[in-house]
Amino acid sequence: MVSREFAENDAAREIRAAVMFIDVEGFSRIMGKKNPEIVFSELRSCLTRISAIVESHGGQVNKTLGNGLLCYFTHFDSVSISDEELRGFIESALQSAIGIQREWAQELLQSETSPQEKLHKNWHALPLRIGINAGSVYWGNASINGVSPDYTVVGETVNLAKRLEGSADVFKVLVSPAAKLLLDSSTGAIDFGVGATWGRRFLQIKHQTGLFEAWECNPFGADSELLRGAQRLVRTGHKRTSTRVPWLCHVALNATLPSGPVARVVDFSENGFCLEFSQAFARKEQLDVAISTARADWNTILVSKGLANVTCDVRWVENVGQMHWHGVAFVGFPQEQARALSDLLIQFNNRASEEF
Repeated sequence: MVSREFAENDAAREIRAAVMFIDVEGFSRIMGKKNPEIVFSELRSCLTRISAIVESHGGQVNKTLGNGLLCYFTHFDSVSISDEELRGFIESALQSAIGIQREWAQELLQSETSPQEKLHKNWHALPLRIGINAGSVYWGNASINGVSPDYTVVGETVNLAKRLEGSADVFKVLVSPAAKLLLDSSTGAIDFGVGATWGRRFLQIKHQTGLFEAWECNPFGADSELLRGAQRLVRTGHKRTSTRVPWLCHVALNATLPSGPVARVVDFSENGFCLEFSQAFARKEQLDVAISTARADWNTILVSKGLANVTCDVRWVENVGQMHWHGVAFVGFPQEQARALSDLLIQFNNRASEEF
């Protein structure tokens, strides 16, 4: 907690801290589908439980941001915080994030078989995204009325933590390179007994050129069935407007990025693709892909119909062996063209199967 002497000083201070943003995925979508009283009751219950876990690991919940939370881990009274102390704050933040994601996944699976229909509906709509960063922040009283104090943290460290949360996939934790570097300097294990695994993610960060490399923590390394079950519930909770068609023929169907990486198209629909890359991209990243096959005549048809190039938004990422599957949705692609592309790929798929 903040000392009385420090709390009475409104001058901002620069301190080092681990900053964590937590957001309820899809909350805005369900707002218009339920009674406001029920919505706020569910949200309050959700955020209260999250706050308790954060505080049990030494963190403080600074602000409730609509359907999310800003949390930080630090010592306010310390003028100088060492790398070792900051690493401890990062570990505490990560441990609380892992605990939160695992508890929420278990709740989702339990709700599937719960005889209480209300419980099922509540938890089915509340998967979480979490982003963690660490470094220097400015801490002080941001009150605008001069009566009620409003202590908070601001700065680039806070901004990046928020952007990481926005790019994180549900049930995962996205960690900045600075925080990961300090974690790696620890002599102990940082999986907290759950077999947490790590993977690189690439995303575009505001005011930065090129792709930003971040680290994704998967809290379910030793319990992959729990993760897959929770992911299935979330994905099937959204109504699909078209059927996904697997690409099964012997002719390769690829999606190539301008920078060079080539993905295998696993399946497709009128809304997007499932793409298999050797590297992983963060959720919400936009990918410009060129669609091509191993047959020149088919490629000519794709180009002539204006269907060879599309922009996609990454919706989810899943590790499959050494590869990474990405669920992507079309962006700015007219529905008529999307339907035409899907119909054409179905024709190619069937034709190749017949020829083979």
